[in-house]
Amino acid sequence: DFRDDDEKGEGGAGEEDGETAEAGAAEIGVVLDELQVWRERHATSPHESWDRDEREQFDQFVERYVAAVSPESDGSSVDKEATRAALLSERPNDVARTKEFWDKIQTETEAESFLQDYRSRAEARLAELDGGAADDEGLRDELEAVLSVPYDRQLAKLTATGALRPILDEYVPSDERRDFLSRHSAVLLEGLELEHLVPDPDGPVGVDDLGPELREVLAAEWTPGDGGGGDGASPSSSSAGEPRFRIEMIAYGSDLYGTDRAAAARRMYRLWNEHRSSRARFEESFFRKGYLGLEEDGKKRTAV
Repeated sequence: DFRDDDEKGEGGAGEEDGETAEAGAAEIGVVLDELQVWRERHATSPHESWDRDEREQFDQFVERYVAAVSPESDGSSVDKEATRAALLSERPNDVARTKEFWDKIQTETEAESFLQDYRSRAEARLAELDGGAADDEGLRDELEAVLSVPYDRQLAKLTATGALRPILDEYVPSDERRDFLSRHSAVLLEGLELEHLVPDPDGPVGVDDLGPELREVLAAEWTPGDGGGGDGASPSSSSAGEPRFRIEMIAYGSDLYGTDRAAAARRMYRLWNEHRSSRARFEESFFRKGYLGLEEDGKKRTAV
């Protein structure tokens, strides 16, 4: 083995992390498969009609579910009643069909192909019903409802849905979902009214009431006795020199939230996304016209 001790240590740690991630993904898969069984039972017989043993079994399952999808949580801060209601509010999913659906709408081109095929099959089936075929439990109404929605609107919805897969697809690993939320939280949360800590010398919330991470941030921004820190947005201090706050509901991303620097960053973020979207549409139009080549396995070939 030509690696030195440091390289061996790094390799061993990487292998352990990979094994841990694989084990976590396998556990999530098992839990989500069991969830579909519980949803099927709820669809047949509502949770309110279950006997005591069934409810206790499901409560135990909810604990396993939380531990699998959110291993960093100790479970004490999780609203299990709300979690139960949320889990049973969805219909049972066919795992294979669900994965197939998501794989077909990852890009706008794929979503367009999927939608065209779906609509053509819906039109063919509706023609069969018009020709005298037996109507299967209101199938005609469903097909007519689908086809009545404008094509462009359906395509836009599908494209947006594909972009939000890390949030909407419950089979996506939790670390991938957290990474997506971290990268796009400014857009996803904008406009939602959330609880914010507002500097208030007479507020009921003190430093000791906050979590360790938030206390660390405040300590870096605030110097005792200066009445506040940098950027003009640091906490106010009480007469004893300790920052205090009140909790206020403020729309995330509004003029009441953050500093001028944060608002400018959000504007830049929107402009960058608009630029990327325009470029993607431009390249796709060139691809369809055959002006843009493809690169596959290191070899270029012209689009037909």
